[in-house]
Amino acid sequence: MRVGVSAAGGGPVADPGGPATVVAGRVLAWLGFGGAATVAASCALVPLALGRAAGQPLLAGLPLLGVGLVLSGAALAAGGRLFRQVAAGLLVPLLAAALLRPVAELGAGFLLLATGLVAAGLAGAVRLLPQRHRIGPRFGALLVAGGSAQVGVLATGVLAVLAATRSLPPWRGAAAGPDLSWGWQLPLVVVLAVGAVALLLPKGARPVTVLLGVVFTAAALPAVTATPWPATLAVDLVVGAVLLTMVLRPGHRVSTVLVGASAAAALTVHGLLVGLAAPGGTLAALGAVLVVGLAAPVVAGRGPGVPHAVAGTALVAALLAAPTVVAVALHAAGTPAWWQLRAGSVAAALLLGVLLAVRRLRPDLEGYAGTALALALAVPGPAALIGPGREPVALYAALAVLLLVLAGRGGVPAAHPADRASRTGRAVPARLVGGGSAVLAVLAVAPEALRALLVPYGELVRPWAGAPGSAPFPGAPAGAVALLVLAATAALVARRTVGGRAVPALVALPFLATVPPVLLVAVRAPWPAVPAVVLLTGVGALLVGALTGPGDPGGLTASGDPAVPGRPATGRRVPTALVVVPVGLLWTGAGLAGLLATRAGTLAGLGLLVVAAAVVGAAGRSAALRLLGWLAAIGSAACLAVTAPLAAELPLQASGFTVLGVAVLVLLGGPVLAGRLPGGPADRRLARRAFEAVAQALALVALLLTVGAPRHAAAVCILWGVAVALRVLRRSESTPARWAFAAVAGVSELLGTWLLLTTGEVVLLEAYTVPAAGLALAAGTVALRARPGLTSWLALGPGLAAGLLPSLASVLGVPDPQPWRRLLVGVAALVVVLGGAVRRWQAPVLLGGAVLTLLALHELVLSWDLLPRWSYLAAGGLALIALAATYERRRRDLARLRVALGRMG
Repeated sequence: MRVGVSAAGGGPVADPGGPATVVAGRVLAWLGFGGAATVAASCALVPLALGRAAGQPLLAGLPLLGVGLVLSGAALAAGGRLFRQVAAGLLVPLLAAALLRPVAELGAGFLLLATGLVAAGLAGAVRLLPQRHRIGPRFGALLVAGGSAQVGVLATGVLAVLAATRSLPPWRGAAAGPDLSWGWQLPLVVVLAVGAVALLLPKGARPVTVLLGVVFTAAALPAVTATPWPATLAVDLVVGAVLLTMVLRPGHRVSTVLVGASAAAALTVHGLLVGLAAPGGTLAALGAVLVVGLAAPVVAGRGPGVPHAVAGTALVAALLAAPTVVAVALHAAGTPAWWQLRAGSVAAALLLGVLLAVRRLRPDLEGYAGTALALALAVPGPAALIGPGREPVALYAALAVLLLVLAGRGGVPAAHPADRASRTGRAVPARLVGGGSAVLAVLAVAPEALRALLVPYGELVRPWAGAPGSAPFPGAPAGAVALLVLAATAALVARRTVGGRAVPALVALPFLATVPPVLLVAVRAPWPAVPAVVLLTGVGALLVGALTGPGDPGGLTASGDPAVPGRPATGRRVPTALVVVPVGLLWTGAGLAGLLATRAGTLAGLGLLVVAAAVVGAAGRSAALRLLGWLAAIGSAACLAVTAPLAAELPLQASGFTVLGVAVLVLLGGPVLAGRLPGGPADRRLARRAFEAVAQALALVALLLTVGAPRHAAAVCILWGVAVALRVLRRSESTPARWAFAAVAGVSELLGTWLLLTTGEVVLLEAYTVPAAGLALAAGTVALRARPGLTSWLALGPGLAAGLLPSLASVLGVPDPQPWRRLLVGVAALVVVLGGAVRRWQAPVLLGGAVLTLLALHELVLSWDLLPRWSYLAAGGLALIALAATYERRRRDLARLRVALGRMG
């Protein structure tokens, strides 16, 4: 009946040359066979589902098995190779169903075991088949074995999770496992199913399969009976330890090592969870981790690869278990939580010794030991933060950072590439933990530091309210120790990274500067100990920055020597001011604010600032620093000049004279100070200008301080005018500077005169205008001599207007006759005209002539009623006759006058 070549899909293909009727018949035959097989399989499922065939449970699976046999026979008779393999593979699960269905019906309690036995039996039977007939049945047997294994694994996983949840909440005990009637079958079905899978898989996959079988079998053992949690814990730990020891031996594949190590880790973690039922169980689990983790590197040896990584990971787990064992043991002994934290922290710190031993004996494992140390030290700080009690978080975190820094090698080079790789792997977690702990330490100690600097006595100091009392700060002692530890850590890091002596000192300065006030607060030192120490620290830092900081090359070298100009540095130059100046400014401000509580403290603080700034001005390493120091000394002296009279309970106006004294000293001594500054003439000239500007500003402040007391203000103006006049007499002063100082002196004296006149209630107009006019005329006359191109209008016009016009306005506008004022104004105008004519100055001639003309008209108006009317007519007629008789000559005179006035300056 077989005609043509079998198709790849299993059906026959007719010979193209055959009759069409034969092909059609064969197609119809296969369609009929398929339909009949489908109907038969559908019918065979009914007894399988009901569990009986012909009234017998044993025959429930035979109809479906028969359908499979028919399909296999058809494949053998007319099918191709693929069809035959598929049919044979389908026959295996049908046979398993035929065998297991009666068991489920007659002995359901043994179904789990029967499943494993059937899977193992079918796997063994398939292994006995010839190689060419084994492909299809092998896949079918794998399907059966995999299903059996899946059932066992799922049941085992559920029971393992239940065993772990019974131990929660921790250390409150746990009940024994459930007593399952089918529990004894679970380890057997896992063994049989895994064995079946191992028989069917290729040889290379069998070790991994066996390892998984061992793990799940061990996890299934507690299901045999109502197993107490210690037995479960023991099984997990023993099997996990043995498994890890076996896979770490040389000669295993990478997959075997990875799967075995993962399986051992899973059993160990499960054991740890189960051991949470009691402290003893936890200690047992942690002890097993400690022992196995320390033994793993010995078993694995020194060779590189996956076993080495697994051994290193086990070492990390073992080292992390050590401080945990200490903490759990103390908890089991009933000690307080803070003792547990302290003991655990000490145990974590002792891991540094383990790291040093590993570095010496097994340098290839240094990275893992360093990682364990970093992870162990990452716990105490956060634990102190969130734990009960008032443990010093800053101290824990600072010690963690210090230990991590001590654990580093610094600048020691690695001996070989393996050590370099190990060190690189260790550096990442160490840096992360170190950086996080450093931030935590700084944030935790910052409140204590700020409290010691700003409010060492419990509250902000109110100026001159009296010495405050001390206040308790419980965290201050631990904060001081934490600051010392941070300072040592920062110095050590700087020494290793940069080297020398200067950089470590600079880096540690902020922490060291905070230690004294924190210690004084801790011992509740009375006022003014804390602000005085803070002020002295700040001033000392500023002096260090000014005397050793960056000058024109400036600074300190990394070796700690001053960077002297012209001499080569012995190391890397360090920007000292970047560290000491901020510290100095903050500490100085905080200390001075604390001394404001009393008058004496305020004066002492300001006096110290004056002295320190003067030292900087005298010995600074650059011209800029010296100028800045002198300016700071002047500012501090001005503040002291304001404060001292107030401290003596004098009125505020009295401070004007003390501030004026400072201004006079700056004005007269500024050239001397500027001349001693290093640098060129331009630098000294700039310094002189700065001192002059500061002196003028202080004089203005002194004047403002006397507001409300005109006599005091007048005295300040007059004294300042005298001081500025003395500056004019200085030999080396330039001519422009002399003029400027003369103008300032004149204005100051004029202002003082006016204030005195106002205070004396002088109402004479000329008392105010004549001094101003005389000053302006004197300045204008000197300007005309010094500047030939200057006109008299610009030089003398303002002074003449100030002297003549106010008096003229009073004469013309006031109804009072004022004969003496009219006379004096006329005489003054005449003198001005004569003087202008002699000196050939246009402004005096014209302004004086205009004033005389207006006065003459004013006199004519006043005398109008005093003379008879005909006299005016007679005078007018005579004037016209004279003008007419000399008209041509008058015209020539006017022309000459116009020309003469035009030639005047």
